[in-house]
Amino acid sequence: MIRKQYAGNARRARNYIWNAAGRYDFEPPYLAFYPTGAVDMYFNMVIGLAVKWFDMGRLKEFFNSYAASRSADEYDELLWLGIENSVYEKEISERPVLADLRKSRASDFFRMLQSMSRQQMEMQSMLTYEQQNVRWSEVMGKKVFLTGKQKRISEALRFPGSLDTESLIERMSGFLEEFFRYVPGKTKESRSMSGLRDAIFRGFGKRRGRSEKLMLRVGDGGGTTDRDVQLTHTAGMRFGFAPGEKDEEYVRSIFGECIYSENEMQILESMLCVDADAASRLWVCTARNTDERADNRNAALQSVSENKDVREALRKMASQKERNKKYRADHALMIEESVKRLTAELDTVFSGYARHLPEKAKAGRLVARQAYRMSVLHDPYVFLRDGDEIENRISVTLLLDASMSRLHAQELIAAESYVIARSLLKNDVPVQILSYRTIRGFTVVQRLKGLESKDAEGVFHYAAGGWNRDALAFRLVRQMINEQDPERRWSHLLLILTDASPNDSMPLAVPGARFNGREYEGALSVREAQKAVKELRADGIRTSAVFLGAGAHLDNVHQIFGKEYVRISKIAQLSDGVSSLIEMVLRESPPD
Repeated sequence: MIRKQYAGNARRARNYIWNAAGRYDFEPPYLAFYPTGAVDMYFNMVIGLAVKWFDMGRLKEFFNSYAASRSADEYDELLWLGIENSVYEKEISERPVLADLRKSRASDFFRMLQSMSRQQMEMQSMLTYEQQNVRWSEVMGKKVFLTGKQKRISEALRFPGSLDTESLIERMSGFLEEFFRYVPGKTKESRSMSGLRDAIFRGFGKRRGRSEKLMLRVGDGGGTTDRDVQLTHTAGMRFGFAPGEKDEEYVRSIFGECIYSENEMQILESMLCVDADAASRLWVCTARNTDERADNRNAALQSVSENKDVREALRKMASQKERNKKYRADHALMIEESVKRLTAELDTVFSGYARHLPEKAKAGRLVARQAYRMSVLHDPYVFLRDGDEIENRISVTLLLDASMSRLHAQELIAAESYVIARSLLKNDVPVQILSYRTIRGFTVVQRLKGLESKDAEGVFHYAAGGWNRDALAFRLVRQMINEQDPERRWSHLLLILTDASPNDSMPLAVPGARFNGREYEGALSVREAQKAVKELRADGIRTSAVFLGAGAHLDNVHQIFGKEYVRISKIAQLSDGVSSLIEMVLRESPPD
């Protein structure tokens, strides 16, 4: 997997590139990682050798020329297969070890292939997979039967070692034009061709949307947060796809009815589902008893084509709830001790942000609208003074990333959120817990605990599955918080538990483009999330993050949240980490 942006632990990848290039005076334009996030040594060496043999500035210009294409990532993967063959032929006589490294890379490909789930296979680009399979099978000495077009593509990707920069660019341009009818940099197409492509594109988009499942797995939810489940994209769900009635029924079957009316949702979507999120939909719901829902909706599900998938998703969500509770029971002493420590830390932090509740009095601050009561009703209690009762002027929203990348840490995330919520409640701070994910084009925000609830048990409904369109979820939560307190009586603190890796199957829409969206991942999606956080803060909502992700995404969390985040991997770190974070956020933004 060739990536165009750096990760926090990318030093090893850069060292491989610099070593292969024989120089250290440049920043690599690409880095290579396996889908698991591990560094791909061989392909980083290929990148370094490309820097050595070709004018990388010219190559970057060529890659950027198709950056807005909806198939840009697929083109990258295929063209780098061609470049790999060229630099291998150039270097093999001087570096015989490349032959062994190449075979090792081929072995890695087939080993990872065996461990991929059916859902992961469904998300692969079949064309890219076919050509990778051909390349690495040949390296391993295996015979592969190819049909006409497959064979021609495979032969075209055997870029020879005799190429220089100019001839390489010509070769790559010719490859894209011959097999994809795409000319990099060309902005105009004939009306008839664009109309045909739009029609085909819409058709494929809708089919892909209806087949997308809420991918849930009951696994090691208490695992380390130093690793993530990697999500990859295909050309299936593209810009132009719009969620339909079957997609809405699928979401309703799993998450229950939307808490807003149809008219209210139309207003919300007209406000929030714009620009890059123009084709997206929204759904806001509350956590309910999944077992009861699975039983009660049996008859209704008969009319849903995916009833089997829905029942399986409901079963796994119910199972995950029990696993979350069991984790709490198994670690009860540690969790309760963490609640005590964090409660004490937060008591100190909030002491400067509390106020005495006002009470009626015969003297003090006059309540103008009550002044008439003195002469008309002979009531002298039309003044307010500070009473003995104290309340914090702060409310907190915990927002939990519930995408599929959180599968390995579900119990841990539920337990950590439980500790934070319990500690806030013990300090008389109202707290609500929300989770978010995206499935079939719907960004779903699920309320696990409301502000009025006095216990945090609802957090154990937390279960991961689907994608995450962070920017749209943040904007929806911003609207919900403002609706809860339109008069701004409270200081609102939004604490987002995230792995800082926005990733959705529906692409970003490119303004003015008809069908060439870019995948909602990587640098583009991070910038969208960064903009949404700025909007939250501009609205007076103090936004920060508890980072529960891999080191590879540290750059992302810093870009999105600035310095207002803390990295937590163990419950024992919560008391110091969360209290310090909240203290910093409150100090940076003093109370009104």
